[in-house]
Amino acid sequence: MPRFNPFRPGALVTPGMFSGRATELAALGKALYQAKNENPDHFVIFGERGIGKSSLLLYMSMAANGEIAAFDDVIFKFLTVSIELTPTTTYSELIKKVGAELSRTIVSHEKAKEVAKSAWEFLSRWEAFGISYKGPEKKESAPELLEDLIHTVYKVLSRTAPEIDGLLLLIDEADKPSADAHLGQFVKLFSEGLNKRACNNFLIGLAGLPSIEAKLRASHESALRIFRYIELLPLEWNERIEVLRKGLSKANTKNGYEINASQDAENMIANLSEGYPHFIQEFAYSAFEQDTDNVIDASDVLSGAFKTDGGAIWQLGRRYFESLYFDKIGSEEYRRVLQAMARHFDEWVDKKTIQTESGLKSSTLDNALIALKKRNIILPRRGKKGSYRLPSRSFAAWIRAFTQEPEADAPSLPAGSGDNKEKKAANPAAS
Repeated sequence: MPRFNPFRPGALVTPGMFSGRATELAALGKALYQAKNENPDHFVIFGERGIGKSSLLLYMSMAANGEIAAFDDVIFKFLTVSIELTPTTTYSELIKKVGAELSRTIVSHEKAKEVAKSAWEFLSRWEAFGISYKGPEKKESAPELLEDLIHTVYKVLSRTAPEIDGLLLLIDEADKPSADAHLGQFVKLFSEGLNKRACNNFLIGLAGLPSIEAKLRASHESALRIFRYIELLPLEWNERIEVLRKGLSKANTKNGYEINASQDAENMIANLSEGYPHFIQEFAYSAFEQDTDNVIDASDVLSGAFKTDGGAIWQLGRRYFESLYFDKIGSEEYRRVLQAMARHFDEWVDKKTIQTESGLKSSTLDNALIALKKRNIILPRRGKKGSYRLPSRSFAAWIRAFTQEPEADAPSLPAGSGDNKEKKAANPAAS
């Protein structure tokens, strides 16, 4: 008989299943409160793939527009505009994306909708479901579009106060566009334009990979000073267990009977996931599917993780790793670097070791390391030149299991990472 599996590896984590991030949530709650009181504290959320950036933005969006009571049970009333950028997004398209989503947000908000009916012609210039600018017959430039957008936001916020607290603009995947998107220039001019109109009840939040800082700097040097930076690290051990137990509690309610996990299974999923929220969902989902007696044990976790026809690591490969390994790399020599590093899972590996194990010439290796760093496929060690690691143990396990000749022993993930403690939360079960 089919049963409800509560884990959602391919979706954002909803507020009801959200765990951890107490420090980050407190900072974001303060940022909303500051913006409501006209002292905005704009922010950038950054972290590796699968760390939960988009889920945190969803949580903040729902809290900001009053869908959920969060941040010390304060109910906010912000107009929330959420967009996602792509590698091909240009400066004009960025402005149009914000304008189009702002239009939809206002139309769906009763108070703002009344303002729009009586005083705002900007809405009529945008396509209902796209970013195609209609407007007058003359083609308006990006600066003109931005000026129009700034004036519109100012007009709406001034006329809807105090019923609306302000505007929250969230931009996800902010690291993806090229320098042509001029993201740093946009946020600087957008915020300054509203400041000059004495409009300060707005908040800008960006989310992306760690490379987002370099993208902002390349676009506009002073854009970096606008933001407060929030780095998302892997969840703590107890937070990983909390995610599992919340999921099983939901399953028990939906299915009408008890499904439990052994302590060994909980610890194994917590370890395999490395604290990445999406990875927790993937390993838990696969273990849940393997279980047949309503008690998820260690064998269920391992079977679900290493199945070659749809197991957790195979699925993570499809979602995260294949594009890094195949699409972003056109050279087999560069892939040999990743294969050599995968032998060490996500431990730091020095350049000499990589060269010995990959068999590459020094010049080829130098080019490979530069390219892999630039594409965020490997991570350099701060303060120690010539030391690198893969972003996750799961990536290493996938490389070893699915891109190389079968090994004598099936690749298994180590219990912990020796000198990589700045990234990992301690495993109390192993002490």
